[in-house]
Amino acid sequence: MATGKHGSAEWTISIDDAPGGTLRVITPYVTTIGGIKITAATQVVTAFGDTWTKNSPTGIKKVEPLDIGGFFDDTATVGPHVVFISPDVTLYDGTTATSRSFVVVVANTPKTFTVEVLLTDYEVVGKNGNLNEYKAKLLPTGSGAWS
Repeated sequence: MATGKHGSAEWTISIDDAPGGTLRVITPYVTTIGGIKITAATQVVTAFGDTWTKNSPTGIKKVEPLDIGGFFDDTATVGPHVVFISPDVTLYDGTTATSRSFVVVVANTPKTFTVEVLLTDYEVVGKNGNLNEYKAKLLPTGSGAWS
C-alpha cells in the first residue's frame, strides 16, 4: 500500500465483554463499522433579516453513535454474540451507569481511538441461504480521543 495509506487489514477492534469487563479483540468478527466521528455542537444564531443561516459554537463536542456488524458467531469469550449480549450482559437501560471501553487501532503507526460506550442495540439478522449476521449500536458517553 502507498505510504501513508492504510486498509482494513491494519485495524484492530476491541470492546469490553461486559460493562466493566475484560477488553476483547473482536476484529475477526467485524465486517462493517460506521465512521468514527467527533462533532462540535453549534447553535443557530440567525437573526431576523439575515439571508443566510449563522451558527455559533457551544464548546461541546461528542462522538457520534457507532454502528458495528458482521457475521453472527457464538464462539466462547470472543464471538460477538457472547461479547455483546451473552446471558449475563444486557442492553443499557438506564439502571446502571457502567460503560464499556471501545478501542480501535488503525494503521501501522498506530493511531488509537478510545471511548467509553453503552450498548443500546443488538440484532441478529437471519439470511435465507446465507450466513446469519449481527448488528450492534454503541452510544459513546463522554470524550473520545485519538492517540
